[in-house]
Amino acid sequence: MRIEAIASVLLPAVLLAAGCGAGPEAERGIRNVVLVSLDAVGARHVGAYGYARDTTPNLDAVARDGVVFEAAYTQQPWTLTSHLTMMTGLNPRVHGASKRRPASPAAEPLAEQLRERGFETAAFVSQPVLLHPRFGHARGFDRYELDKSDARKNVAPVLEWLAEQAAARAEDPEHRFFLFVHYYDAHSDGKAPLPYHVPPPYRDRFIPEGETWGREGPTSLLLQLRRTESATPRDREFLTAYYDAGVRYVDEEGLGPLVTALDELGLADETLLIVTADHGEEIFEHGYVLHGQPYDETARVPLVLRGPGLPAGLRIPHLAGLVDLAPTLLALLDFPVPVTAQGRDLTPLIREEGPVRRVVFVDGIYESGRTWGSSVVADIDGRRWSYVARVMPQDVPGGRKFTLEGPGELYDLAADPNEQHDLAAERPDLARRLGERLVAWFRTNEERAGHLRRGETVELVSPEEEAQLRALGYLEGAH
Repeated sequence: MRIEAIASVLLPAVLLAAGCGAGPEAERGIRNVVLVSLDAVGARHVGAYGYARDTTPNLDAVARDGVVFEAAYTQQPWTLTSHLTMMTGLNPRVHGASKRRPASPAAEPLAEQLRERGFETAAFVSQPVLLHPRFGHARGFDRYELDKSDARKNVAPVLEWLAEQAAARAEDPEHRFFLFVHYYDAHSDGKAPLPYHVPPPYRDRFIPEGETWGREGPTSLLLQLRRTESATPRDREFLTAYYDAGVRYVDEEGLGPLVTALDELGLADETLLIVTADHGEEIFEHGYVLHGQPYDETARVPLVLRGPGLPAGLRIPHLAGLVDLAPTLLALLDFPVPVTAQGRDLTPLIREEGPVRRVVFVDGIYESGRTWGSSVVADIDGRRWSYVARVMPQDVPGGRKFTLEGPGELYDLAADPNEQHDLAAERPDLARRLGERLVAWFRTNEERAGHLRRGETVELVSPEEEAQLRALGYLEGAH
């Protein structure tokens, strides 16, 4: 059903019902939660985070009305594990999911916790392999719908479901809901004519008039350019433009209608809206493409919250992680945070109090392909540093140990936000300290995982699905 048809059939009745029994807007507080994940949309390409191109007008509007975490990082730039960290408040090594293992049964996701408290729950996701229920993503959802269509089509059932919730709310003042929406449109496509493929009006938006790239091919073209180290500045220019077009497409065709529906259905004033991403995207900034390396373009993600009681226009410069999302959401609802959660409740920062997180980590050890570098971002003596190194796991009697392989890289993010000038040789003591802290983080997670991990592993990805993932750049070093 087209969006226009949904609106014409459902909105008038819902708005009439809402007007008859909703009660004073100011007294509602946070009753509902909508969590939107814009897959592969890095903070660097979002207007609210300082990007010059007009890629995200709808997300920017949400940011103006809400709270922006300026330094939020994924704990692993991989769709499968990052979303489970988002939902459980556990680091990837602790919830334990991989292509060979579902998340631990003891890793209780948000949907389960909210459904137990009477919320109606639904998820509409656009990556049918990596977000398949077999990994644990669907736990707690009354409705979990997989559809790999684009945002323009996928948003229709989302709007219809929201209209049903508004009608239920009008009939029952105690009705509450949790909605998770995942859009995949900014992600490079494995079968399209171009690596980042969207309809021509969007595709051409950021290309100078009359200019053509002269190359064609899906994600495999990106991988070829990476393997041959043959990407030129012009290639980067066009690939960035195509990626930005995908970001604009998902903002306009996916996020925009959803935000509008919340407003028109009378739900916005009692709904916590969270917009984030599982990871960003690298376009040869550090010699690679897609996502896997833990540098800023891949690891730093948007994290924007809007809702009743939240200050408009507040920007929080302190460090945050996607592991903090679930504890923060529960705290905003006045629900207890599970003692097993590793993430922090960030609501004190929203109240401009404290405490402040001084460090975040990115895990580069994947159970599905090559091991990338890992990283730690830390605030030390008033400066923000990024340390990147390859951490290698080794099975030993009684468990696993972790060691640094080769020299790490050290960056002063204030002076060098693009992470181009390695200072490890100039600041060896600091590099050593951060390297030790990174290894200690892996060791701690391994110990925590021992209490939750399932004993058996099986291949959860079929050969056909593995071929699909390889076409998207997964399982061959780009996650």
